[in-house]
Amino acid sequence: MEKFFNAILDSFEVEKFQENISLDKIVSCNDKLTKTVFSLSADEYFDVLKNGRSVAVTEIVSRGKKIQTHFTLNGGGIATFKRPLNEYDRAIFDVCNSAQATNFIGITRDSLFRALVGGKNRNTRPTPSQAVAIFESLKRLMTVVEIDFSLTRDKMPKYKDIPDKIISPILPCRILHNVLFNGNRTTLIRFTDESPLMKIARVKKQIITFPVSLRDVTNQNNTPLVIMIKSYVIRRVFEIVAHNMTPTITFDDLFKHCELIDATRKQKQDARKIVISVMENLKSEGVIKSFTLTKKGDSYYSVTITF
Repeated sequence: MEKFFNAILDSFEVEKFQENISLDKIVSCNDKLTKTVFSLSADEYFDVLKNGRSVAVTEIVSRGKKIQTHFTLNGGGIATFKRPLNEYDRAIFDVCNSAQATNFIGITRDSLFRALVGGKNRNTRPTPSQAVAIFESLKRLMTVVEIDFSLTRDKMPKYKDIPDKIISPILPCRILHNVLFNGNRTTLIRFTDESPLMKIARVKKQIITFPVSLRDVTNQNNTPLVIMIKSYVIRRVFEIVAHNMTPTITFDDLFKHCELIDATRKQKQDARKIVISVMENLKSEGVIKSFTLTKKGDSYYSVTITF
């Protein structure tokens, strides 16, 4: 009876999906808490998951006041622990948050993929390997995060709408497979609540937005690595603008966030070519005026941007 009820519920929910689900903009958390969750090293990640270690995140907010938030992770029954949460997971996380911010109750796998790569053609769909990568990432995003906000609440009364403690999946959702939607069988990602990371970033007013179309970079085959690099570079550019930061992106930071620290020389050269393609696209779209590659010795060190 419970399975029958759920099947009816799922059918009812599917009917409420808009026929043309498409996103115009990406809404991304830009606070240190979110950045830390998605940038733990492998050792830190497994230590937090398996040993329950709490991670302290210290931020400087208004008028130089310091706040500290603690979090830990609990894999639960569905998460996979083969690797830490990374930039690819964050790109998918951003798309799902963006869909929720647009008042969608969920998003199809194909629409999610189009937002990942910036594609507007409704016939753009993930390959089998790309679909598997999306599904594995969604499972990782169901990892439960336990956030202790009590120390921050003591110092910042204006954050009163955030509970002292939050226990929730990073991305609260259900994955519905093999659902008939618009005449095709597909996977639906049904949101069950707002992400706690988005909730906190929104209250702190630390959110950036940018057009989905900026992810549509020509001559890229949109592997998880390409998506990581595009996502990281575009978000960093808008972060620099939002916070009036030094307009430089170092390749060391890029390699760290996109899991290329131990990559071969050729792989790093290929990554730099992708960065150049992204920058050329941002230039043609009027987001930046120009960019230059700088060297330290014989090696390329960073990209300096002019707005």
